[in-house]
Amino acid sequence: MVLAALVLVLEGEGLPEPLGLRGFFYGLLREVAPEVHDQGENPFALGFGGREGAAWARVSLLVEGLYARLAPRLYALEGEEVRLGPPFRVRAVLQEGHPWAGVSTYPRLFQGPPSRDLALRFASPTFFRRKGVHYPVPEPRLVLESLLRRLEAFGPLKAPEGVREALLERTTVRSLEGRTLPARTEVDTAGFVGRVVYHLPRATEEEALWLSALGRFAFYSGVGAKTSLGYGRARAESA
Repeated sequence: MVLAALVLVLEGEGLPEPLGLRGFFYGLLREVAPEVHDQGENPFALGFGGREGAAWARVSLLVEGLYARLAPRLYALEGEEVRLGPPFRVRAVLQEGHPWAGVSTYPRLFQGPPSRDLALRFASPTFFRRKGVHYPVPEPRLVLESLLRRLEAFGPLKAPEGVREALLERTTVRSLEGRTLPARTEVDTAGFVGRVVYHLPRATEEEALWLSALGRFAFYSGVGAKTSLGYGRARAESA
């Protein structure tokens, strides 16, 4: 029940490109886990960031078996050249010691203190598939439904019906600061970046616990559409 986010520290010019990063990762999948392409929900999320000369790429894995097969392949890339759009040399592969690297388990998501407030920082453009188009507004229901769907697809727990209804129907926005940025996918689109504080009024302890757990899960799963291109990278912050 391991969740893991591995960060590749890169040397080279420019930044990884979304389609290049996805192409590189899918090449690894074809080697070690070709069956993953046939799944509905992706048991992984990708990301990238940094600046010129100090770029990084991120592979987040939501299934322990996939982690067991892919992690050795990723660690073996140290010192090698990879193409993520532009070519890069992999200087290091980190499981800790980087703000976007980490390891957890599904049970551990529920061990932190519950809260009626959830602050999420959307670090890369985040958008949702809605009525056939990309929609860039991080409405509570869209965000929490995305997280619930992926947690229930790969984790051992299902949200009780009353908890699900509370999360999706009663959660509101306490504050929002951010903007939209262009996102490169197969079509031109835009996504939200910034900080949103969600609030679940009159939450029971169980409802607050699930809200907090979903916030911790967001660090690994991403939020919304096209997380396989590096979009929807998010993390919980202090509210």
